[in-house]
Amino acid sequence: MQIQKQYTFSPNFQAIHIANSRNYVKNIETNIKIYELNAQSDRSFLKFLPKRINVENLMPNLSHQEYSRWNEMLEYAVDNSTRNNRKTILAVADNKPCGIAVFLPGKTNFHLDCICTWPIEYGLKVRLAGTTLFKHLFEIFKNSKATKISLEAITNGPYDTVSKYKELGFIECGGEGHKIYMETTTPKVKNTLKRLDNIIFTEKVDHSPKENLNEVLNLQI
Repeated sequence: MQIQKQYTFSPNFQAIHIANSRNYVKNIETNIKIYELNAQSDRSFLKFLPKRINVENLMPNLSHQEYSRWNEMLEYAVDNSTRNNRKTILAVADNKPCGIAVFLPGKTNFHLDCICTWPIEYGLKVRLAGTTLFKHLFEIFKNSKATKISLEAITNGPYDTVSKYKELGFIECGGEGHKIYMETTTPKVKNTLKRLDNIIFTEKVDHSPKENLNEVLNLQI
């Protein structure tokens, strides 16, 4: 794996370790840690995250347009993570960031701004990284009074996100251009969580202190 450039981050780069997940697919175990980031103290990390991930080195065989679109999605996630009232959760495997999800938890409706994952080694995806982020989003949603989660799936990206979201219980409810509006409701989320419990085993980390992720993570990917 090539390291393009080393970045120095603020010592205030902290996050709360909220959960550990053990995922099983075809008898292969993958361990993923989930952190909740703070838009203020972790602004430096969020700002430089897209610059630290060399997509062309990590994700072979994509077209130039697909690389560009993937980078746009990550930039969009980072931009939204610094907006008021947003929640940002980070997936980490082998001490390396492998995914991010940004959402707005409203009183009646949650809106997922963006979810984006990437390999931590050349051509090797982290199994169920995106699904693990979704599971934690669903758990947060289940414990709220909201009744719906909405999102916008893009149709001009490198992967078929619409089909993926349908597998997680979302249905299409309109769209325009390269966007498909989708949503899921409380009953569907509960059914999806029951299914995911068979492959993603989650252990919550209670009363976790803030961690200086400069010391915890390998940030050169």
